[in-house]
Amino acid sequence: MTNRDYNWMRKAGLASSIGIMMVVSVVIGWLFGSWLDSKLGTAPWMMLIFTLMGIAAGFIEMIRIAIVLSKED
Repeated sequence: MTNRDYNWMRKAGLASSIGIMMVVSVVIGWLFGSWLDSKLGTAPWMMLIFTLMGIAAGFIEMIRIAIVLSKED
């Protein structure tokens, strides 16, 4: 099989990773913020800040993947 035959599989893999990446980035931000809150006694501020940073990182990566998928033909 040619590389062209497998191109749709690569695109499907990239597209399916978007949902997982969004969840993982938010959970990592939330866990790290909660851990910092327990160490610094700043509850809930670090958790909120790092959760928002995780959301932002997830959206940035989602946009990057969408750009890559749209450029490939």
